[in-house]
Amino acid sequence: MLRGYLALSDRTSRAAETLAVLLLYGFCALMLAEVFARGFIGTSLAMSWEFSAFAMAGVFLLGAGPAMRHGAHVRVTLVQGLLPPKGRRVLEVVAILGAIACAALLFWIFTRLFLNSWAKDLRQSSYTATPLIWPHALAMLGAAQFVLDLVARLIRTLLNEPSEQPLPKVPELTDA
Repeated sequence: MLRGYLALSDRTSRAAETLAVLLLYGFCALMLAEVFARGFIGTSLAMSWEFSAFAMAGVFLLGAGPAMRHGAHVRVTLVQGLLPPKGRRVLEVVAILGAIACAALLFWIFTRLFLNSWAKDLRQSSYTATPLIWPHALAMLGAAQFVLDLVARLIRTLLNEPSEQPLPKVPELTDA
């Protein structure tokens, strides 16, 4: 059962990572279009800043879990380095439990925002009047994935398995 959960968490983490990358590309495309519109047409795109902000929120939240899985988050290891191996493990478990509590609270908040936006058909108070369920859905999914990845990290830590999966090495470019 634990292996099934870990496999599911791995798959959903890769999906969240892929969606975060697509949103990042979309954000970049919107900003380039805005620069082009302002520089060459002399006007601003009505939706570029709004949608870019939504995309960046999605990138941050959808990428939080996968970034943790790859060891990309900043960790303060001062206390950890002073402890014996058993103490390090206890500290790691306590830290993960605290992170799960914080991420679960974040998920709960974003779920409430999403449900409220859906029930009341809330819209962005701007020219585009974007339905807020879409950015709130991205935030809710990102927070949910972060909880899933933290629970997977806890399970791997308790099973004495590596909790981080390093990114594949990219061959370095050499001068020809």
